[in-house]
Amino acid sequence: MSAQAHGGYRVEEADLARDGDAAVGVWRASLRDGAGRAAKLEWFYRAAPEGAHLQVLRPGTGHEILGTAGVGWRRMRAGARTLRGGLLADMAVLPGHRTLGPAMQLQRAASDRALAEGDLVYGFPNANAVPVVKRLGYVHLGDMVLYVRALRHAPYLERRLPRPLATLLGRAIDTAFALRDRLRNLHRGALHAQWSEGPLDLVHPRWPRPGMLEGVRDRAALEWRFAHNPLAAFRFLYLRRAPDAQPMAWFVCRRDGDVLHIADFGFAPGAPVAHCVATLAREATARGGRSLLVECCLPDEERSALLRAGFRERQRRPIYARWRDPEQAARAVRFTSFDEDE
Repeated sequence: MSAQAHGGYRVEEADLARDGDAAVGVWRASLRDGAGRAAKLEWFYRAAPEGAHLQVLRPGTGHEILGTAGVGWRRMRAGARTLRGGLLADMAVLPGHRTLGPAMQLQRAASDRALAEGDLVYGFPNANAVPVVKRLGYVHLGDMVLYVRALRHAPYLERRLPRPLATLLGRAIDTAFALRDRLRNLHRGALHAQWSEGPLDLVHPRWPRPGMLEGVRDRAALEWRFAHNPLAAFRFLYLRRAPDAQPMAWFVCRRDGDVLHIADFGFAPGAPVAHCVATLAREATARGGRSLLVECCLPDEERSALLRAGFRERQRRPIYARWRDPEQAARAVRFTSFDEDE
């Protein structure tokens, strides 16, 4: 087991059987959703189909764990190239040790370990971590953009109007948008919607683009990422022109109160995106949904189609990546929650 020592600390690869409980303790003290951390260790580090590894920070001569940095392996592609990508995860340091030195040590160890075996390593650093990853050679890959489409407008109007007026006006707006969707897609005919607890055994359609970096979505990867995820419950929705036709669109959905989160999705080439989203909206509304929410980084054509389908941008957060060979860096990227670690 190799170790990197500097500034009174050392970083080494964790032995999950020995260090797992201590790592979970660091996560519970440092990261959100402490209750699910033990399940995350089992699912992400022990059960991932492509594997994962965890670096731990220790005091110079001691054995206690003061911080962690993980990397989960992902099968990816960029055009015709098959790539091995490392997803940075669970970067955490206990209070009292949260200085630049330990953070840099952990990030460097995780990155170097990933690039020794893979083609790239990527992550979603918060504002405080961006200077750290830049110093390690990471470059801005794109932005995860949060898009929202309202389904019931009254709750939003109540922020500015009296409730009776907001309710009346909200219902009128809801009816107008539903009528717009029906008229816009009247000539296309209704789509057949099929819900499933897990991914179906079929090719999940996507919009290909030359050279675009994306995760490989086969049934095993989708099943592990969503159906076997212990941190949240997901369902799959498939849309077809007829019950026996191939899907023209699919969505991975997670319900949070009256908000339907779209964790992953894909459209067949040439699919009527607005029609598919309108069908998704009706399915969500029928189940009490107030809004649709999706966070993703899309190529321009697909992003434009999403905006035309009624979604509006709310906020962004950056994606940074470091490549083993910078000359091979992808020029476009398509990421969704599929490409994250929770």
